[in-house]
Parts: sequence; C-alpha cells; structure tokens
Amino acid sequence: KFTEEFMKKFKLFGFKFIFKMEKENKDDVQIYSESYNLKEKVIYILLIMALLSFSAKFHLFFNENSYKKGSIVKEDIYAPRTVKYNDVAKREAIIEELILTSKKEYIHVPEVEVSHYNGMKNFYDQIIALKKGAKIDFNYKIIEESLEKEVNKNLVKEISGLSTKKITAQRDKLLKLLNEIYESRVVKEDGIINIKDEQVEKIEKLSPLEQKVLHTFIVPNYVFDKEKTKDEIEKKTSKIGEQIVEIQAGSIVAKKGEVLTDRKMELLSALGIYSYSETIARLVMNIMYLFIISFISYQTLYRTFKNEILKKNTYRAVLILIAGAFFILRFLSNEYMFIVPFEVMFFMFGILVNPRFAFAMTIISLGFLMPILDYNLIYFFIYLFAVLLGTILLKDIKTRSQLINLGVQLSIVKFILFFILSYFTGVMNVSVVVKAGQIIIAGILSGMVSIALVPYFERTFNILTRFKLLELGDLSHPLLRDLSVKTPGTFYHSMMVATLSEAAADAIGADSIFTRVASYYHDIGKMKRPKFYVENQEGGVNPHNSISPFLSALIIAAHTKEGAELGKEYQIPKEIRDIMFEHQGTTLLAYFYNKAKQIDENVQEEDFRYPGPKPKTKESAIIMLADSIEAAVRSLDEKTPVTIEAMIRKIIAGKMGDGQLSDADLTFKEIEIIIKVFTKTLMGIHHVRIKYPGQK
Repeated sequence: KFTEEFMKKFKLFGFKFIFKMEKENKDDVQIYSESYNLKEKVIYILLIMALLSFSAKFHLFFNENSYKKGSIVKEDIYAPRTVKYNDVAKREAIIEELILTSKKEYIHVPEVEVSHYNGMKNFYDQIIALKKGAKIDFNYKIIEESLEKEVNKNLVKEISGLSTKKITAQRDKLLKLLNEIYESRVVKEDGIINIKDEQVEKIEKLSPLEQKVLHTFIVPNYVFDKEKTKDEIEKKTSKIGEQIVEIQAGSIVAKKGEVLTDRKMELLSALGIYSYSETIARLVMNIMYLFIISFISYQTLYRTFKNEILKKNTYRAVLILIAGAFFILRFLSNEYMFIVPFEVMFFMFGILVNPRFAFAMTIISLGFLMPILDYNLIYFFIYLFAVLLGTILLKDIKTRSQLINLGVQLSIVKFILFFILSYFTGVMNVSVVVKAGQIIIAGILSGMVSIALVPYFERTFNILTRFKLLELGDLSHPLLRDLSVKTPGTFYHSMMVATLSEAAADAIGADSIFTRVASYYHDIGKMKRPKFYVENQEGGVNPHNSISPFLSALIIAAHTKEGAELGKEYQIPKEIRDIMFEHQGTTLLAYFYNKAKQIDENVQEEDFRYPGPKPKTKESAIIMLADSIEAAVRSLDEKTPVTIEAMIRKIIAGKMGDGQLSDADLTFKEIEIIIKVFTKTLMGIHHVRIKYPGQK
C-alpha cells in the first residue's frame, strides 16, 4: 500500500489557493470489500444530488454586479424571474401613516365643566347682588375652591364699574360661550391647552375684560391618555401583516440613473441580483448547507440501508430515479414546482425497494432540493408531512388502483396543508389558488406515472415488486400452466407448499406474498423429467428401478439448477430463482445414498447431497420445511394433530441437526410458531370426513 501526492492550485475571487492532496492506493482486498463498495455507492448517490443542487447556484459565480445602497444604476435592471418577497419598507410606511392618522385617546372630565360653569355663574351673581346693594362681602373662597386657583381681585372691581344691565348681559354671553367651548373640547396634551380655532376666533372678538374673565374659567375637560393611545396604535399595527409583493419576470425594477435605496436593495436581493459581498456569503452558506445535509445523509444511508444499496439492480434503479427527478426539478421554473409529481420518486422507492427506504431517501432528497427551490419551506413541510403519511399507507398497497388512490389522498392532504401554511404566513392571493390546483393535478399524476414506470424498471433491472409478485402469482402464467399440465402431482404439491408457507410466513411477520408465489415456482425444474418424481408417477412404472442410484441422485438433484435456468429463460426474478436453489439446501438424498452403499461401501455422502446453497432468508427456510413436511405428512396412515405435529417436529429437528437452517435468521420462537401453524393448516387440509350410510 502506498500514497501518491498531488498539488492543486486555483484562483477564486482574487484569492490564490494551493492544496496538497494524497491519494492512497488501495489493495484488491480493500477495493472489493463490502464496506468499501457500500461507501462508494453512497457517495455516488449523494454526489449526484449535491452537484445538481449546487448547479442551481452556479449563476452566482458569474455575478459581476456591485450594487450597494446609494449607488447609481448604470442601466435598466429587469426582473430575471417572477418572485414574491416581503416588502419590509412598505409595511413600515403603512405603520407610520397609521400612527399619524390614528385617533388620539382622551380622558373626559365632565366635573370640570360643571364646576367652572357654576363658578362663573356664582362669580357674576355675587357682583350683581353687590351692585343691587346687598349687605354682603364678595366671597372669593367659594369660587376659588371650585376653580382650584385664585381669582384676580381687580376683575371684580372692573366689572363692578359697569351697569347692572351690562353685567347681566356680559354674564349671559360668557356663560353661553363657555358652554360652547367645553362642548367643542378643551384639550390638554403635553402640558399645552388647545381650543378649537372657531372658538378661539369668538374669544378674540371679546373685550379684554371679557377675555380675562373667560380665561379664568376655561380649563381642560379632555386630558390626552398617552398609554391608551399607544395601546390602540399597537393593536392596529399588530394586525398589519407582512407585505408580500409579487414582481413579474421581465418587469423593470430599477431605471438607469436611479439611486438605489434600502427598499430597492431588498428587491434586488429577493430577485437574486446580489451585491458582491452577498454573492460570496450566499455561495458559502449554500456550500455549508449541502455539506451538512451530505454528512447526515451519508451516515443514515451507510449505517441503516446496507442491504438495499448493495443490491446491484436496486441501486441502479435508485440512482436513475434520483438523477431523473433532480434533473427535471433543476431545469424547471420554480413557478411550476408544485405541478411536478414529486411523490413518484417516493412511490417508486417504496415499490422497488421498501417503504422504510422510501421514507429516508425521499426526506434526504427533499433536503438536497432546497437550494434548487430557493429554500421554499412551505414546499418542504407539505411534502415532509405527505411522505410521513404516505409511508404508513404505502405498506398496505397491493394493487395498482390502490396506488392511484393513495396519490389522490396525499394530494388532498397537501392541498389542505398548503392553504393552512399560506394563510398563516400571510401569502393569500391568486397564485395560491393556482398552486393549489397544481398540487391536485400532481397528486392525480403521481400514481398514474408510477404505475407506468414500474414495469419498465421491473424488466430493465429485473426487480421483484409486489405488483410483479401478483402477476407471477396468477395461475395462468405460462410456467405454472405448463407445470399443471406436465407435472400435475408437482403442481398440487406446490399449491400445498404455498398454502403452508404463506400461513407460516404471515404468522412470523415474513413476506407472505413472496413466500406463496415463490412456492408456486420452487419445483418447476421437475418439468424436464416429470416421471422421475414419485408425485407424478400416478402408480405407474418407477424409472429409478432401471437405473443406478448414482444416476438417480444426479437427476433428482439437478431439478434445482434446471428450475433456475428455466426461470431465467422466462425472466423470473432472481429472488424466486434463489428459492429454487435453496429450497433443498444441501440435503442428503438418503434413499439413493443408502441404495448406493449397498453397491459400494466407499461411496461419499457429499455425492448424494443437493448442491445448495442453504436457505439464507426466513422465507426460503419456511419453503424448505413446508416442502419436506407436506410430502411426509401425505405418507402418514393416520393424520391426527398428534401424529402430524410429531412428524413436523421430527423433520425440523433433522433439518436443524443437518445444519440446513444455519444460514437462515429464524429464531427458536419463530420455529415454534411455524410448527403450530403447519399443524393447524395441515389438519385443515387433511381433516377427517364423516362417513355417510352406504360409503366404505
């Protein structure tokens, strides 16, 4: 093992960068190890998503603009795309206008009006009484208490010099005017008393003496309530939401010779026309974001989905789906992103791999899509919720029509969620209705497009999907039809094995549909020489009686390989062909081995074993057990629960003792469940019938 050194030099934004790189040459053991292969495959997936995602920001590298606040626009600037942005300056202008035009709140003090009106009346009444010769002194105290201030003594002397008639007329005129002034409000705000202009004009027409008297009795009857006014303004401003402005592509946003303001700079930024410093910042942030997403995704895929990624055909299908989806979204305008049936990728992952992988891979894809979609969080959250719900429902999908229904159901959920999020983010306009319609269309298309794509992926990559299983499980399939005609005994045996295996697989949580369909095909190799198998001899001549046990063993053992070859010819998926090899494992053909020993004591046991391999999955192990047990139970003279269970336990113990289940991941608890299910199912098949009179 050795390393090679590389020196890399390049310039970026006027800076010169030099990197020293060391490449470690791996030996063949490392290169072809499972771990190294897994890492490489995960990196390829992430690299495709990261590069296509970051390519959406390549235009930033070629941004030569250096716009900043206060600079003069050298040429007209047009919007490169339709965009909506939050106009903060517009909202602030609305709030400022609201503050200026808002009604001020005042505290009304009616007691002031009454006390000062009565004070003026009492003031004049005392003067008139003295004028008429009343033997009293002028009572200043009672008037000053109502006014809460001193009364000018000279006013009484000046008024007393007038005739009684003039004093009475002056009193009536001033009382009337005082009442009008109070009705039109005397306001005190920030220590200043304000009277309406029309009342001020009336006051100015009075004589100096009358003005002095009137001013003595004028005090504020409305006091400015600063706190209440502030609260009212805050209530109104809190109702002013974000001002979302839509700029259409091609419209002019800044004219030549115009000075760029804060508002214009915000608009340019929203359109992706950045200043030099902001361009660098955005590039750095995008790189950091993609690095974090890549790191999290790598750990998730490498640690959790080893088996899914290492399957060559599945991996290739996933790679093509990711590349295709990202390529379409990368070069499609963001205005139409909601009409793209993104669930197709989710559905395809679920059908071609499994729902668990589909959930993780789709969430990872959503994370990588954010730079392409300009970090549209509404898009992210509605699809995140749709994927969460879809993962739960996808497990129960068994037919193509159910998949279409699921696409429609998810579109309705996204439709409702989109309106809720749009409402609470304050983006409710015509475009919201358009996008909501796009969501419904995408939902309808998602199931249909998925169904259209599945057969091509099934055939191209020879992937076994649940839909493919249902097709293979149709008894009118050419291979099964031939099996029923050429080897009726084997066909019946396969149906019985399928019944047993499906029930057992379902009981322990294995794939029951796959187990049933694989059972149909596990013995198709017997079609080549049907009469060499006892179930197809129908009481006729046994050809093994006329040949050596060595040849008999070769013929019988060959049916696994011949079945796999026939399956390949008919494009039967590899998973089912593996069952054809594994359902006999390396079991010993005991009958022919013992017969051969009678001829030659030195015969090798290995020569009379099936070529294998041993079952590697629960489903394969169940089919092996069902295959042996079904044939053995048929040979029982008395079929009772006790005899059947005893036979089942004997066969399973023999398989375990022979090491045939050593590679399968069956637990002792699961084996016990399988025994109970086999017993119950076989009793249902071989139940004792009541004999009617006349029957033998």
